[in-house]
Amino acid sequence: MKKLLLSMTLALVALASYATGQVSDVIYIDGTKWELLGSPVSTDSVLRRELGASLPKERGISTANWDGYTAYWSIRQKELCLDSITYEVYDGSSPQGKTESLASDVLLRVFKRYADKKGRIVAAWFNGDIRVARGKVLYYEHSGYERNYETEQILAIKKGAVCNRKEYNNYVVDGFSFDKGTPNFQAEIHEKFPLHIERYPELAGVKRIMFSVKKARVDAQGHLVECEVKVLRPDDNPRLAAEMAEAMKAYSPWRVFYINGEYRALGIEHYTIPYVLSE
Repeated sequence: MKKLLLSMTLALVALASYATGQVSDVIYIDGTKWELLGSPVSTDSVLRRELGASLPKERGISTANWDGYTAYWSIRQKELCLDSITYEVYDGSSPQGKTESLASDVLLRVFKRYADKKGRIVAAWFNGDIRVARGKVLYYEHSGYERNYETEQILAIKKGAVCNRKEYNNYVVDGFSFDKGTPNFQAEIHEKFPLHIERYPELAGVKRIMFSVKKARVDAQGHLVECEVKVLRPDDNPRLAAEMAEAMKAYSPWRVFYINGEYRALGIEHYTIPYVLSE
């Protein structure tokens, strides 16, 4: 039971760490600096705990950096290598902290199982994809590493070795989306998605309808080719939801994100939309 409770606690802590936008690690690839949108160290709970115990308690920890450090990586001989760890120390003399590096002997002690004869720390504990990015931020969510940049790479890692690497040039095609929050939002909603409310006597006296949008898919021209709409309030209403879905599909252009080889409906799906009938 204690082990179960500990596992649940660690899972909740991990979820909390992604509840706000997180500062990225740094990685150098072929001499070029990239943001590493993830934390390879944190995928190993033992390493994460040992590293945390080896860092000074007075280091700066914030909601944007729950672990209180930044890891610096590089790809060397097609392997993901941990080069250094930095953190901020605040002594109270100024609002700005002083950047310090974890001593190399301490770093090697924490990661001794993964240090080779040359003194490199190869991330052999890590399996999976890592996403690295450069350039302008095209899309941002205030959660974890949910943001996209002009240029991104997806590196497939197996036991620390890079086994595949793809680079993408991302862009945005402007159009309407629910996250723009314009001053005349309700007027735009009614103009773009006119509904025949008179067909629904059950809505008599209702002042506001709440729709949710999921599984939205757009094409390169800004057409909404697929979406799942549901009425959340006042009550589930499949007919009205279907009418809203058809009205949304009839409208164009929607804003289109071309991200890592896919056209994405960011700012459209996973949104709850108020449709005000009267104040």
